Amino acid sequence: MKVVIFDMDGTVIDSGEAIYKTVNEVRDELNLPPLEKEFIIKAINEPGRNLPLEFYGIDTPSRSLKEGFEEKFKKFYDECATTYDGVKELLQKCRDAHYKVVLASNAPHDTLEKILKKNEIYELFDEVIGASKEIPQKPDPAMLHLAVSKTKANKAIFVGDSLKDELAAKNANMPYVQVCWGFGEESKTATYNAKNVSEAWEIILNF
Repeated sequence: MKVVIFDMDGTVIDSGEAIYKTVNEVRDELNLPPLEKEFIIKAINEPGRNLPLEFYGIDTPSRSLKEGFEEKFKKFYDECATTYDGVKELLQKCRDAHYKVVLASNAPHDTLEKILKKNEIYELFDEVIGASKEIPQKPDPAMLHLAVSKTKANKAIFVGDSLKDELAAKNANMPYVQVCWGFGEESKTATYNAKNVSEAWEIILNF
């Protein structure tokens, strides 16, 4: 049994505009000038960066700042986030080939069902795994191990767009596809690179 595990933001869902607008609306409330979208997207996808400090000049954000960010992000996510072209068809191809299909996202677990249903792709996943108190975020490999365990697969591949995703796959000893249609750029250290959905499907089909 083969399982194909997908990251969400930057791989399945284009949430770049939502993240960009959220960060800069918070900055505006703090009387700070806006940041470039490219800088924001790169920062959130690199492990080890202190995002509150880089985005807001605050080493430890207050509870009210966190809650304000989450409220704004939910609003902009609903307004702006959409599925990348061809990805819904890619998920369907995986199902038609009788592969198990799992989502593994650093977003909070309890937010994922609503997002996926809004984009009409929830039913294409056999399992949906997000971050929680029990499940740490990537690059920890816990989500990937859980995906394999839940589906009882004997072959697994992870499809993502960031260094966090690549490191999670490496930590799980799992082949990794770096996609270049979303937030990601080609990686010299990834197992595979996919410039488009067609290339991703060929890799998934043949690994």
